[in-house]
Amino acid sequence: MSTRPNPLPRRPLLHDDGSGDPPRWTRVVLGVTSALAALVLGALLLAAPDRAPLLPELVQANLDASGVSNPVTAVLLNFRSYDTLLEVVVLMVAMVSVWSMDRRSRELTREERRLDDPVLEALARIVVPLAAVTAVYLTWAGASATGGAFQAGALLAGAGVLLAAAGLMRPPTAAWAPVRLTVASGVYLFVAVGFGVMPWTGTFLQYPERMAYPLILGIEAVLTVSIAVVLVELFVDVPAVPDPDPRLDGVDPTGDPLGRLFDPEPVAGVEPLPAPEPPA
Repeated sequence: MSTRPNPLPRRPLLHDDGSGDPPRWTRVVLGVTSALAALVLGALLLAAPDRAPLLPELVQANLDASGVSNPVTAVLLNFRSYDTLLEVVVLMVAMVSVWSMDRRSRELTREERRLDDPVLEALARIVVPLAAVTAVYLTWAGASATGGAFQAGALLAGAGVLLAAAGLMRPPTAAWAPVRLTVASGVYLFVAVGFGVMPWTGTFLQYPERMAYPLILGIEAVLTVSIAVVLVELFVDVPAVPDPDPRLDGVDPTGDPLGRLFDPEPVAGVEPLPAPEPPA
């Protein structure tokens, strides 16, 4: 006579018996609808009339009033600063989401593990100072040449990841208040500047011409640090992997990848599946 496996904790993934799946025809309808929508959009794009690009001309015509000489920075930090603000918000939300996955079980800081690797340690000691200096240059040069907060922040984040991987830095997790404040500082400053210029311009995030350059440079500097911290935290602040349940050692999951037979607790209105027969 077959017996059920040892009881396991009740978990959503172990409770999927397929009863909640939609009918097959709904997937067919959704697939056909998506394909038709893609074809219609493609046909509309191909049939659209050609027209001369107006955006480069508009940017060049108003570049002197933007406070910077780099047209990309002018668009990202002045003419379309709403887009950049929302991008920074998305990064902050991503870090908050990752942190929230495991925030009750994490400690204030990860355990420091020093790797006995002289090559990696030497590489970190040489690359990190160069990365910091280059990040400062990219932030400053973004007003007139290629660069900006996102490039500089990514470079700083790479240096931080290298330090963490080599064990030369004990990175604090997002449970530490200064980390959360640094991450949010980019969004806070962006919004504060947007409201602060309204007495002069009457429009949110529309900078006065004389104040545009220092405001953009200040926002870029704070965003550089904020973006770097976000990216480093996404690397070091991953949810902890729980210890395996020892009761799983006596369970053979062959033929049952979703673990529908593992949960001994019945589901209301669903007939429990019989336990698998032990192999001969």
